[in-house]
Amino acid sequence: MKLRLKNAWLSVDGLRIMPNLTHLTLEFIRLDDEDLNKLNECFPCLQILNLIGVGGLKDPKICLHQLNTCHWEVSNVPRSLTIHAPNLVHLELKCVRPDMLILDTPSMSTLKLTMDKLGPNAIVDGLASLKNLRVESLDLKSLLQVFIDNRDITTLELELPASTKDYELFEAVKPEYLLQLFASISEVKLAPRFSREMMRCLILCTINHFRSRSRRLLLHLPPVKDVPLLAPLFENCAPSCEVTILFHADSSDDIRRAVASIWTQRFPEIIWQWGTWN
Repeated sequence: MKLRLKNAWLSVDGLRIMPNLTHLTLEFIRLDDEDLNKLNECFPCLQILNLIGVGGLKDPKICLHQLNTCHWEVSNVPRSLTIHAPNLVHLELKCVRPDMLILDTPSMSTLKLTMDKLGPNAIVDGLASLKNLRVESLDLKSLLQVFIDNRDITTLELELPASTKDYELFEAVKPEYLLQLFASISEVKLAPRFSREMMRCLILCTINHFRSRSRRLLLHLPPVKDVPLLAPLFENCAPSCEVTILFHADSSDDIRRAVASIWTQRFPEIIWQWGTWN
């Protein structure tokens, strides 16, 4: 029922159908099945599929009707990526720059996407149930427009690649666009690198006020010496919004007290919560 293979070069010659297999994990595998045709044929009842660093793929297509959860980290740069999975609920996809991305996943509610750049031929019409979206990329404007426009996203989490340099976020997407986007999402989570660069962007922001329905905001505060300028972000929170500030573990007690004092006095309508991150 469960099979995990790691660090191997696998041929699919003579592979037989395994109708009872529901959970398959391939890690750091060279697979002689460039389009995943044999995988689809021989494991028709998969419910959980993890493909981590599987090489040898050209135009891979996952076509599995019972698939519920998928974690796919693409090691090379195939021309296209396709997933046809009517019962897929949770997808974590990490890739570089596919020319074509096709997601036919009408039941999917959670998508975690890590990508350098979205190619021009993205087809993502089959995302009618998408509610929770996490994006790690600098190609934010393209990805957010494709995956958020005309969809009722309730939870959005944003992160930047580890290699991101100062002010690259501002060059990629204007802070006014992000503020307007956040105002349309019920729950927004800003991961550590995104939080740091968002702080830089807000310094250059022309303050805009949007009618907000944001109910929860989570922010990772990097080590700072002064109270950062985050007013444009908080001014676009809905009344009674729950804002969670996670201080970096290296933050001094003086900074924590100053931040808590100034922000709670300036924005008394916000429900404040405080924590720590490493």
